[in-house]
Amino acid sequence: MLASQHVSAAHAGVADAEWDSALQRMGGHFLQSTLWQRVQAALGHEVISSRDETWMWAGAIRSGRFPRYIYLPHGPTAISAVAMTESLGDAVSAARERSLDFVRSEPAGDIARAALEATGARQSRSIQPLWTWVLDLTPDETVLRRGLSAGHRGAINAAPRRGLTIRSSHDPSDIEIFLRLQETTAAAGRFRGQAASYHRAVATTLMPRGAAALYVAEAGGDAVAAALCFDFGGTRYYAHAVSNPDTGRKLQAAAPLVWQMILDARESGARRFDFWGITPLSEPTSSGAGRHPWDGFSQFKRSFGGEAVERAGTWDLSVRPVRHGIYRAMVRLRR
Repeated sequence: MLASQHVSAAHAGVADAEWDSALQRMGGHFLQSTLWQRVQAALGHEVISSRDETWMWAGAIRSGRFPRYIYLPHGPTAISAVAMTESLGDAVSAARERSLDFVRSEPAGDIARAALEATGARQSRSIQPLWTWVLDLTPDETVLRRGLSAGHRGAINAAPRRGLTIRSSHDPSDIEIFLRLQETTAAAGRFRGQAASYHRAVATTLMPRGAAALYVAEAGGDAVAAALCFDFGGTRYYAHAVSNPDTGRKLQAAAPLVWQMILDARESGARRFDFWGITPLSEPTSSGAGRHPWDGFSQFKRSFGGEAVERAGTWDLSVRPVRHGIYRAMVRLRR
């Protein structure tokens, strides 16, 4: 268990200018960057962060009436199991000093699980996906193309004949294109996605800084598919995507769109393309009622080549045990 005497040096507000360079040296995730801290602040959350020479964490306080907690997406980041344990202890201290109920953490790297067990953390429902799919961008384009499935290769080759054009944008106002497509998808009873306010906050915060780009596939002057990506630390993250359920599917716009995102990322010097989330590899592909809801887009992502990467998952560290216990019981009852 974590010691309770520690006083956290957590800083309120977006971290200083040195934060991102330190995070990149430790191999940290985009969701721990000052860029994402700014997004959380734009969404109305109080942001706090803390770091030492061997660890760092950043999170947003979820401060409704109940529960109240800090969420550390893909954090903390640390260089050793000992440092990870120290960072988790610091986050608990910061939560205790603010009378919060628990810390929700997603520690990065292979060292995470031992540190979590040492702290007495309890696994929670996953927030960020447990598994992701990552493509190495260092080979040349010919090698990357050989990694494509036959279906993806055919859709990419056929895109010009089908009248598809793809463009990228750093103009925040273009997020309205994405939102219109999302509304069309939702109206058809398909995927609803995040709220419009969330996407607008992301766009206005990140796109002018060059940390996010919107890719749009068009045919006959109409947008048929769009995707938003984030760039940080040599990795391009495939964050959100939407396609017109009729024309987008008919024109097979998704594969050429993502392929252009991959090529542009490689051209810019990125070393990895992170597709973000896939189904657990232990769950077999199936059809009908037993089909995993992520099965379709997971197969779509795997068809670009790459490899699966398992994360540590989402864990809760109790700060106010009674209130945290009540919350966990409520969650179980709702399932």
